[in-house]
Amino acid sequence: MQPEHWLESRLKSGIAELLPEMRGDLMYTQVPALSSGDRGMLDLLTLDRNGRLAVIELKANEDLHLPLQALDYWIRVRALNDDRQPAAGGRPLTAFERQGYFGGAEVSPAAPKLLLIAPALRIHPANEPLLRYFSPQVEWELIAVSEHWRRELSVVFRKRSSDARA
Repeated sequence: MQPEHWLESRLKSGIAELLPEMRGDLMYTQVPALSSGDRGMLDLLTLDRNGRLAVIELKANEDLHLPLQALDYWIRVRALNDDRQPAAGGRPLTAFERQGYFGGAEVSPAAPKLLLIAPALRIHPANEPLLRYFSPQVEWELIAVSEHWRRELSVVFRKRSSDARA
């Protein structure tokens, strides 16, 4: 009934196999991201193995707005990551860490990665051309999963910002 939530659940439980560079032990779903009084809900937020934040936006169905929605969340997460305040006797903590996220891990000050994930035949044809216009500061990856993701989660193809600029 709710394919996007189903896909989110599948990714959360299978991220280690699908994207081994991501930390599945520190993955959060439906994370509130506030910005100027506006509230958005990130599908998934995690760290890669180097402590760099990763914003994961999912769509189970074709959506023209996927890149712009994901970029909006990326901007919010970058701002919250840049909001570092000194902790008692330790390193400065990000806004996420101050709210209890990523306990025990050190969050890198590097700009977040942006991962857009959807079933291969459900990626809107305009998504990839639009991603090419993103600033080079936004390291993005478009990941197409198998149309049979409900049974078996596997990557069909991956396109990266570095490939688009080459």
